[in-house]
Amino acid sequence: MTDKSEQHNITTTSSPSISKPTTTASSTPTSDYGDKSPKQTDDADPMVLPLTSRHTSTTWTHFTRKRVGKEIKAEYIRQTRLFGTQAKDGGSNDTLSLAPYEFHQDKGRKDLAEMIILHEYPLTIVDHYGFRKYSKTLQPGFKVPCRNTTKKDIMQRYGTEKEGISALLRKTNSRIALTTDMWTSSNQRKGYMVVTAHFIDNGWKFQSRTLRFLYVPAPHTAEVLAEHLKECIHSWNIDLRLSSITVDNCTTNDAMIDILRQEFPYGSLMLHGRFLHMRCCAHILNLIVQDGLGAVIKNGLDRIRDSVAF
Repeated sequence: MTDKSEQHNITTTSSPSISKPTTTASSTPTSDYGDKSPKQTDDADPMVLPLTSRHTSTTWTHFTRKRVGKEIKAEYIRQTRLFGTQAKDGGSNDTLSLAPYEFHQDKGRKDLAEMIILHEYPLTIVDHYGFRKYSKTLQPGFKVPCRNTTKKDIMQRYGTEKEGISALLRKTNSRIALTTDMWTSSNQRKGYMVVTAHFIDNGWKFQSRTLRFLYVPAPHTAEVLAEHLKECIHSWNIDLRLSSITVDNCTTNDAMIDILRQEFPYGSLMLHGRFLHMRCCAHILNLIVQDGLGAVIKNGLDRIRDSVAF
């Protein structure tokens, strides 16, 4: 399309993805321009030029005038797809509503990474023929990434979540309590330490965030556990804001807390560390119940468990 007053080059956006129509204050011509050009909003693209009284053709509803270097070009506005949903209005008639739909490859990759995280799927799921066929049926435009790309997406999500938790901890004025416990995987037989932070935010709302889920190599001695927990505390910069550490009732944890008490500044702990070690009430109650039931109905429980296993 050529303007009488200016020479325009017709260009289209080269991105393969479908984007929303560009909407600016000057994208739609009106019949009462006169000699004045429509004003652009403050947040409009400064490279977009307004339409003038010469641009009266309806074709300009599909183009925007842009300055590219020393040239003025017309950029084609891609349209979004319309998808219809049919619903009954309670009577015999059906109503059809149309809504614009826009596909984003990046958002699909983020949702795929979140699905793998939430449901603990293996990374090899992206290579499965059935999964790729299913994804192609749902969205032909979505390209299923490979395992390495999916791993990068997961690690990027981890970095985003970690930065969000770090910002929340930095803004919180209260002290932070920790709970930690060891967990052994059923298939790998490896020990993992879980560290969770509990605190009251500045809006007086109780918050809990998992800070670390890390592999702890054997042997799980008090020194090894203390070293890993100390590294976690220092990495989150909460060593001067600790209130207490809650652990279950085993002698290894008792020795671990004694080691940690010497690692932090004497004046940073509440009452010089008298309340640093908190024992898990749920674990105490569990030990009481097991001790009571074990002496009374141990044989019966063993037979029931054997029957279930059989």
